[in-house]
Amino acid sequence: MTLDIPQAEALFKAAVELQQQGKLTEARALYEEILASHRQHYHALHLLGVIVSVQGDQFLARRLIESSLALSPEDADAWANLAQVLFHMGRCPEAVDCCDRSLALNGNNSRCLLTRGKALRVIGRYQEAIASLDAALQLQPDLPEAHAQRGFCLHNLERRDEAVRAYDRALQGRTDAEVLNHRGHALFVLGRRDEAVRDIDHALRIAPGFAEAHYHRGMVLQQEKRYPDALECYRRAVQLNPDHSQAWIRLAFVLSRMKGSPHECIAALDRALRARPDDADALSARAGLLTGLRLLDEGLADYDRALELAPRDAKIHSDRGECLLLQKRPQEAAAAFRRSLELGGDKVGLAYVLASLGEQAPPPTAPQDYVVNLFDWYADTFDHHLQGRLNYQTPELVCGQIARLRPQGDIDILDLGCGTGLCGPLLKPLARRMVGVDLSPNMLAAAQKRELYDELVCSDLAQYMIGKAGQFDLIVCTDVFIYVGALEKVFESAHQTLRPGGLFAFSLERSEDEDLVLRASRRYAHSLRYIAALACAHGFETISVEPSVIRQEGGQNLDGFLVVLGR
Repeated sequence: MTLDIPQAEALFKAAVELQQQGKLTEARALYEEILASHRQHYHALHLLGVIVSVQGDQFLARRLIESSLALSPEDADAWANLAQVLFHMGRCPEAVDCCDRSLALNGNNSRCLLTRGKALRVIGRYQEAIASLDAALQLQPDLPEAHAQRGFCLHNLERRDEAVRAYDRALQGRTDAEVLNHRGHALFVLGRRDEAVRDIDHALRIAPGFAEAHYHRGMVLQQEKRYPDALECYRRAVQLNPDHSQAWIRLAFVLSRMKGSPHECIAALDRALRARPDDADALSARAGLLTGLRLLDEGLADYDRALELAPRDAKIHSDRGECLLLQKRPQEAAAAFRRSLELGGDKVGLAYVLASLGEQAPPPTAPQDYVVNLFDWYADTFDHHLQGRLNYQTPELVCGQIARLRPQGDIDILDLGCGTGLCGPLLKPLARRMVGVDLSPNMLAAAQKRELYDELVCSDLAQYMIGKAGQFDLIVCTDVFIYVGALEKVFESAHQTLRPGGLFAFSLERSEDEDLVLRASRRYAHSLRYIAALACAHGFETISVEPSVIRQEGGQNLDGFLVVLGR
C-alpha cells in the first residue's frame, strides 16, 4: 500500500517514539514501510541508518545515512552519525572529516566531539584527541566514555598518573572491563603492583574472554618471574585473539627464559608476524632469538627488515651491532652502535661498547646501569652458564687459597660482588658473620635463596665500604674487577675496611702490556705491575699471586691471576 504524506508522517512519528524506547526492530519496520513509498524521506533514511548501525550492519548504515545527506547536506546530526558508522568500520580519518562537517554546523554536540576524539586516538593524534574530548566534557562533564578515551590517550602519551585519574572518573558509579584493564596496566607501569592485579583480575571477572586483560596479567607474572603462569596467560590471550602480536612476542620470550625449544620460540614470533607482517618489534625479537642460536645471517636479515620499518629505532640498531660483532664484523658493528647513539640510544652504555671496540677512550669503570642490566638478566642462568659452559672455577680456587692461608674460622667476611653467592658455601665454614654486596637485585635474590649470608646489600662496592672501618677480617672479590676497571678507590676502601692482618683476595683477567685495558669482551684486564703499585700505595703486602685459567671463552682458556694481599 502506498502511503500518502500525512500517513507517512504519522508512521515516522510512531517510529521515532519506538526508537527512543529502544524498540529498534519495530521502529525499523516502520521506517522501511515509509521508504517503500517515499524514497527521499531523508529523516527516515538517516534514522534507519542509525538503527541498522546499532544492529551491526555498518555497510548498509553508511549507504542509508549518505543517501540522507545527499538530500539534506546541512543535517549536523546525520554527519555525526555517519562519523560514528565510519569509526565502527575502521575508517577513522573519514570519521574525523564527518565530525568536522557536523561540528561546523553545530559545535555543541558532545557525542560528536566524543566520536572525533575516539577516531583521532585510533590514528595516533593523541593531543588533538584530548582537546576534542575535553570539549565534549565541557558540554557534558559526566560523560564516562569521554573520560575513558581521555585516559587511553594519556596512557599512550606515557602520562600514566594523569591516565589513572581519568580512568577513576570513567569508573565512578560504573564498571567497565576495558577501563579496568587499562587502569591496571597503567598502575603496573607505575610500580603499583597490587592495585594493578586487583584491576586486571576485576576486568577478567567481568569479561573472562578479554584477551588484552589476560595479556596484561601475563606481564605482571612475567615481571615476577612466574614464567609458567605468565605463559598460561599469554597462551590464553592468543587463543582468544590469534592476531595479538605482542602476546605472541612475549610468549616467545617466556618460552626462551623457560629453556623451551628455540624453534618453538621462533614459531611463536612467526605467528606474530603472520598477524602483523610489518611488526618491527616481532622482527627484532625473532632476530634476537636467531642470533642467540648463532643463525647469524638469518638474524641480521631480520634486523635489516626491522630497520626498514623502524629506521630510527635506536635499540634495533644497537642489537644489530651485537649480531655484527658475533659475525666478526667489528667496523660495521661500531657503525651500528654509533647510529644508535645518534638516535638517542643509551649514551653511557653505547660509549662503553664503542670504547671496547677501540673507537674512543675507555671510561675508568663500567657503567653501573650496564652491569646491573647484564646481571639482572643473567641471574636465572648465571650458575649453570659459568660452571657448566665456561668451566668457571675461580671461587673454588680463590677460597682454596684463603683456606690455606687462614685455616681457622670465626672471622667476619665481606663478599664484594657476591653475585648468586657461589663463594658462600666455600666461605661459610670460616665465617662468624658474612655479608654479600652486589649491584644486581636479581643476583642478590638468587644469593638469598642459599640462606648462607647474614646480610645482603645492593650497593656499589666502594660506596658500601664507606664508614665500615675495621669491620672485616677478609674481603673477597671473584670475577668482579673485570667490570670495575680503575681500582684505586676499591683498594683505598678495602684497606680501611679490613682489620690489621686482614686479607684481601681477588681474581684478575691478565693484561701483559697495559696496566688497565678494556677489551672487546667489555671486560677490563689488569697487569700485575698495576696491582703491585696499588698494593704498595695503599698499605698492602703481597702474600700470594698465582697464574690461573679463570674461565673459558670461545673454547679457549682465558688467563688471569688469583691474588691475596694482607693489610
